[in-house]
Amino acid sequence: MKRRAYLVTAAAATLGGCSALTDSDASDESNETDDSPDSSDTIDEEPGSFDQFDDLSMWEVMEGSLELDAERAYVGDQAGRMTADESQRRVMIKRRFDSPRDLSDEFPALAFATEQDVDPVVQLSDTDGNRLLLKCNVEPGLPLAHHDLAVYDTDGDPDLSEVAHVKISAWAGDSRSVTVWADDLRFVSRPETGKVLLQFDGGDEATATRAHSTLSEHDFPATAFVPTDRVGGRGYLSQGQLETLQRDGWTIGSQGTRGSDLSGGSESAQRARIEGAVEWLEGNGFEDGANYFSYPLNRYDDTTMGIVEETHDLGFVGGFAGHGNLLNPALAPRTVGPSAEEAKQVLDWTARFRTIATLSYTDLGGNSGAAFEETVSSLADLESAGEIEVVGPADIASNHVHEA
Repeated sequence: MKRRAYLVTAAAATLGGCSALTDSDASDESNETDDSPDSSDTIDEEPGSFDQFDDLSMWEVMEGSLELDAERAYVGDQAGRMTADESQRRVMIKRRFDSPRDLSDEFPALAFATEQDVDPVVQLSDTDGNRLLLKCNVEPGLPLAHHDLAVYDTDGDPDLSEVAHVKISAWAGDSRSVTVWADDLRFVSRPETGKVLLQFDGGDEATATRAHSTLSEHDFPATAFVPTDRVGGRGYLSQGQLETLQRDGWTIGSQGTRGSDLSGGSESAQRARIEGAVEWLEGNGFEDGANYFSYPLNRYDDTTMGIVEETHDLGFVGGFAGHGNLLNPALAPRTVGPSAEEAKQVLDWTARFRTIATLSYTDLGGNSGAAFEETVSSLADLESAGEIEVVGPADIASNHVHEA
């Protein structure tokens, strides 16, 4: 993955403005005219990059403002800074394709950064105004990093073979204003069949009992991410249980040595906990699983991500499930602890749009355990119909990481 770059020069031209849109995203479709700015689908930039936000004239500002920011960049000389103040509450920009773009086999992915707790939304609108909404989770206060976008919602029945334009938006939420930086819009491919990964964090011994028993009925693989210092402790998986899981096709991955929040720690402290777990796994017969990491408590900072990128093939973090081939394997998004209804919706979209969806669980007691078992039943139906495939992280690392 291309590491983040910083350029310190003066910020440039502002392309601000407000639209006459209503609060509904759907309403802005009727306000579009043939006078909307056109953009070139063919650009002379870094290979694989569709838009490096060097020429903002290609973007129409629907709400809020958009300006060049040469103090931040992921690629090229600057990023686009999207801003909405207290009166606007949302920022939205649009780029229309010269002719409808066929995204039947692709999804967009972008580099994002933000100072607020916001989740940017990317909309793909077809020529009839039907929309596919994609979303990602961006940790506030960090440098620009690529984020893989996952299916969040649909409006109508979007035809991805006839996509008229792409929009990027963000709500202020509880904040009074919102600022999001965007850079390096790319399009990544998707699998021929939807892929589903099942994961269990924390090393709880219920993984070897309830989860293992349920998944064995369908011969589904899964991953147990363990804090290696806690293996064999009271209530935690023993080494013997981990060996049994591995013999049955499971992957035994890392959640650091302790399974506690790494963010904010010094580089040396974080490295010791991340690399220490790798050493334990490799030294105890779990070499394959040592390639995969689960961010403890789904938290990270730039140091954490950099070390994980250096030492693992994939790093999994909380977010939204149902993305294309990974552009940023150090931040593979997943849905954490979904209800049965939420998981079924993710699985249906995974089958329909041929995406990669990771479902992660930390608690299998009570309602959570029942939801997991109901989800596995839905998963089995889709898998039997050939609409999805349940895989382990090795399949994603080997076959579904986008080459930038």
